[in-house]
Amino acid sequence: MKTVLGNIRKNYIFSFLCNTAFSESIWVLYLASRGMNLIQIGILESIFHITNMLCEVPTGYIADRFGRRTSRIMGRGAAFISTIIMITGSSFWQFALGLIFSALSYNLESGAGDALIYDSMMECGQEDRYMEVRSKQEICFQSAKIISLVAGGMIATYSYLMVYGVTAAIHLASLIFSFSFKEPQVGKVTERINFFRHVRDSIRVVWEHKGVLKYILYFESFSLFLTTLGFYFQKFLNTKGYMEYQIGLVLAASSVVGLLASTLAYRIERRLGEKRLIITASPIVILLFGMLAFTQMESLALVLLSGIEAILFVVFSDYINKQIPSRQRATILSFQSMFFSIMMITFFPAVGAISEYRGFKTAFAVIAVLALMLISISTFLMLRGKGVEKKTEQSG
Repeated sequence: MKTVLGNIRKNYIFSFLCNTAFSESIWVLYLASRGMNLIQIGILESIFHITNMLCEVPTGYIADRFGRRTSRIMGRGAAFISTIIMITGSSFWQFALGLIFSALSYNLESGAGDALIYDSMMECGQEDRYMEVRSKQEICFQSAKIISLVAGGMIATYSYLMVYGVTAAIHLASLIFSFSFKEPQVGKVTERINFFRHVRDSIRVVWEHKGVLKYILYFESFSLFLTTLGFYFQKFLNTKGYMEYQIGLVLAASSVVGLLASTLAYRIERRLGEKRLIITASPIVILLFGMLAFTQMESLALVLLSGIEAILFVVFSDYINKQIPSRQRATILSFQSMFFSIMMITFFPAVGAISEYRGFKTAFAVIAVLALMLISISTFLMLRGKGVEKKTEQSG
């Protein structure tokens, strides 16, 4: 049990390593420098999400059938291969291959990572502390992003390829470190299970726990809009005359706010409760998307949205995990990521096309209108339901 409990401490280090990607602050600029226009960049991102959509459930099955640790190791290997391809590639299809491997790295980690930690905590009888642990993990994630965005932006002023070279070295380190995790016995599948039967059973579990879908709709819609904005914001700031290191600083400020917000997520949820948190967050989110589209305070709006996303990410991860069984946890969490990818396949290139032909502010306005619609609908669905059945929470 002590060995499995060590997964939690190791996961903080792992989260920092695998999210320290210096290329994050300049990947759109990098592709543009290699001859890709915004429409091509949008299509490349769609290829990433098509891969995500097609592979989420199969990789979730790998984690449930062969182990969360195995899936995590494979994911870090795919991340390293992806970065090497991006460094050596020079054509649209080579970059597409690099992004396919990048998507696989996310697929293999998306359900497996959360399942490994939640099931480790269940095995030790500490699952009620999951929101607290998720908050600390989010701090590691945001810290890695801050370093990546600032350092990546500074290195990019000298060489984009150097940025990707450092990123490849960090991915290799995270691959080596991933071998140190131990597989929890909770939810472990010992018998051979047919893939299609496993997926069928997972769909049945989702249907039996339909309450989880409203949380997925809300958070993944929010992430859809904010992720798209974050990527195109690089080029938006570049057109306004920002240097690479300045773009990195603006994006890093978002991560700083996200880090601070994630430290408060557990306490905010305990103080407000589920419904008051949603009632408070939703109008603020809609207002900030509007501010980004219709005012000149785009950077401030993006920074504040990142803070709210960090809070909701920690809280909603806990809500969702409490409603699904360990046996299908990785596969069901993969369904959540697949939902995000399905939306991104069409949305990301559409925003790229609007930005290319009508300008970034028009694209931001479209995002604001869609955010108003989807956030409002999903908020209504959550408020009319009975909410998550909470277990007794520990103080701290």
